[in-house]
Amino acid sequence: MEMAASQIPGFYTVPEAAVILGKTPEMVRKYIRDGLLPSKTAGKRHLIEQGDVHTFIPRPRGNPHFGKCGKSQTLSAQ
Repeated sequence: MEMAASQIPGFYTVPEAAVILGKTPEMVRKYIRDGLLPSKTAGKRHLIEQGDVHTFIPRPRGNPHFGKCGKSQTLSAQ
């Protein structure tokens, strides 16, 4: 009898990881494709280690060097 991916101890499936991260499954797959979230494959399924999900911090969207008005912001040491 084959064990379901969600029943493999220490791993989450993409849909499970998506719920935990508050993202869509497609966004989690994008993180995996972009190399931001490591995973292992079991057949066609991606399995993500639970520790990787809980420590994952998605990168912010857009360019962090631009402010709300689109002008470059320079950080200065005080």
